[in-house]
Parts: sequence; C-alpha cells; structure tokens
Amino acid sequence: MVTEPIESLIPKIMKRYNNRPVGWNVLRDYKGNILVLGPSDGYMLKMIPLNPQEHTGVGIKIDNSDEMRRLVEGAPSYGFRPLSTKQTERLLNSFRQGEKQHRLISKLLEKNPVSIPELEKKKPKAILSGPFIGHPDLSTISESQRELETKLKIESLKLFKKKYPYRASIYG
Repeated sequence: MVTEPIESLIPKIMKRYNNRPVGWNVLRDYKGNILVLGPSDGYMLKMIPLNPQEHTGVGIKIDNSDEMRRLVEGAPSYGFRPLSTKQTERLLNSFRQGEKQHRLISKLLEKNPVSIPELEKKKPKAILSGPFIGHPDLSTISESQRELETKLKIESLKLFKKKYPYRASIYG
C-alpha cells in the first residue's frame, strides 16, 4: 500500500464525491484519523493540524471497505445539502428546543446530498454539511485498521518533518 499526501488525495476524493454525492460516510477520532467511505471504496487519512484551517498528512485508498461500512449502517449520508432561507431560519431558531431541533435535523439529513458544482449553481444562502461520525479510536475497529493507522502515523510524521522541519523540531 502506497500512501499519498492529503494535499493531492483530498481533491481526488472530492472529485469522486462530486461524481456521486450520495452514499458517503465520514468517521473521525480524536487522534487525527479520518475514515472516508464512498459508495464503492474508502480512504483512511491521518491529519496533522498546522493551524485551525490547514492540515497536512497522508492517506491511502481502501478497496475493501465492507468491514468498516457495517459501522455506519443506517447512518445518514455525509454530504452538502443546500438550505432555503426558511429552513435556515427554522434551524437557527431551534437551537434551544432539543427535541424539535433533533427532528428538524433528521428531516434535513433525509435530503440527498448534492455535488459542489450543483451547490455553485444553486447558490444557497446556507449549506448543511455532514454528518461527521465521531469515534473514540478508529484503530479499535480491527487489527488491519490498527496496522494501517500505525503505517499512516509514521508516514504522516515523515511528511511533516520533511515539509515543516522547523515546526517539527519544536515537537522533537
């Protein structure tokens, strides 16, 4: 398995998303691991934050993601859903109304996600993105997942040290 910098892998993932925006799920843990499951394949990413808006790291394509797909069975698809002005107002007004907000978000997540070019055509005032599924530790999914995480951690640190040697020296 060959890893790839996220700077080149994420655009490839987004291109695949844009071609088929329904059927995606995204899981993440607190260690910078992100599992992206598309309709036919998946990707495991190891992200290193550089600042709140920028990351570096590596990822790898996972061809057989059936084992991981069982984790998200029944979850709404990840994606971008345009909201009308009325839907946006209702969502913002529901923040203090727990059960009402839950029902509203569930209803909005039933809408199929759309591609980025479709969003650009529609020019909505607001976009509901997600959901991200939080997991305490993605390496606990399976032994192969643990091995993959170890490899990605090593490769992401190598990339970080190569691209940002001065920052890397701060962290030892």
